[in-house]
Amino acid sequence: MNSISANPAASCLTRLVLARPLAVRLRRAADAPPLACAPVSAPDLSEVASEAWRDGCLRAGRPQVPLAGTPMVLAPILADGSEDRCAGFSLQLALPGGQASSVAFTFHCLRHVAERAIAQLVEARVLKQGETCLFDVVVDPRQTPPRPPGGEPTVARFSLRTPPLTYLTVSLRKLLARATPVALLDDEVFPVFYTQEAFARCEACARRGEKAGVESGGALFGSLASCPESGEFCAIIRDVIEIQDADEAKFSLAYSSRSWHRLQQIQQARQAAFPQHADRLLGQAHGHPFRPNDGKLCAECEKRATCMLSSAWVSQDDQSWHRAVFARQPWALCHVFGLTARGEPVHQLFGLKDGGLKSRGFYLLPDFTCE
Repeated sequence: MNSISANPAASCLTRLVLARPLAVRLRRAADAPPLACAPVSAPDLSEVASEAWRDGCLRAGRPQVPLAGTPMVLAPILADGSEDRCAGFSLQLALPGGQASSVAFTFHCLRHVAERAIAQLVEARVLKQGETCLFDVVVDPRQTPPRPPGGEPTVARFSLRTPPLTYLTVSLRKLLARATPVALLDDEVFPVFYTQEAFARCEACARRGEKAGVESGGALFGSLASCPESGEFCAIIRDVIEIQDADEAKFSLAYSSRSWHRLQQIQQARQAAFPQHADRLLGQAHGHPFRPNDGKLCAECEKRATCMLSSAWVSQDDQSWHRAVFARQPWALCHVFGLTARGEPVHQLFGLKDGGLKSRGFYLLPDFTCE
């Protein structure tokens, strides 16, 4: 898969200081000996680093500060009563002018490191396919050599492709005054807006494949915007382009090179015609044209006003695909349109939080113009 960005990307070098290196530890049970202890590398932290940049810079009135120009220090947050087990960690950002910001994460954000280690154990036949195990995050003693007095902590440097960020300047207060909230689950997430026309097109693209029993989808286009009054950062989805020339199956939607080429041509044409719109790809939507639990209803279903079983969720493949395609784009969204066990249409928007895609809400606007 290839990601398309708003501007030609340039390779940059960023710095992540590991005050105390971490490792993911795997066990069959809580009281069992460790099966493996996988070190956490700087690339494993790329998603949380971009999320920290979004929340510590972009959403704090500093959209001009690039990701590659934001040094970060990782500091473990130890669990109560433990000298090495981590409840999570914080990324402390060094900002221009000597200012600082800190964003905290739980140990769950390193689940992908645990899954990679499990795959290696399955390949080595230490674990069986489908076997489950527990994981936690610890300070890695193997990578924490004694520091000399006045010595510097470990510094990890890795290459990041971070194009200059283009965005609009929009009053968030005025947007909210015209907007209708939809399924707002968390007041702390950055605001996302759809125009009514874009949302209708999004659902039409995602549900097109339902009759044929295959997944279909669309690419979300719009702009990022910074509020001059509050400093908050938001995304505004103005259009959705149907994905064409893709491999559509019941449980998957695979973009082809022709799919990406068409999207890239559309984006380049829009940017050339209307550079002031700061147009960019903001994510993707797709449908899950199947009922959860094979359509089987629970015993209490007829007594409930709403069915709680839904296929509008992100699979592990969705998570991996999103991480690969939208790397270092912490505003990127995934909108899934599915069905309840009763066959009722439902949908859920997902965005990056704590290193992975989590459910979130959005706002509907009657319309939006960039001027």
